[in-house]
Amino acid sequence: MTLFLWIGTALGATVGLLHSVYLYREISARTERPASAGINSRGFYYAVWTVGLWSLFGSYILGLWLIGSIAKALVRFRRTFSAR
Repeated sequence: MTLFLWIGTALGATVGLLHSVYLYREISARTERPASAGINSRGFYYAVWTVGLWSLFGSYILGLWLIGSIAKALVRFRRTFSAR
């Protein structure tokens, strides 16, 4: 179970990092500022929260994804044999 939590957290952190880069770029593009200005604080704030939440809930998302994949396979299996 501990390994599952670590894998979920690592997967969540990876997806969260990608999602946070996307959010930061979108928020920075919408904000009109001089080119010489530094980091967009609003975009940075959203990016940090995104990584944190994805890391925190990564294990739950992985677990639900696995349960959904197994359920989908069982439904396909049932349809294949009940149609005959």
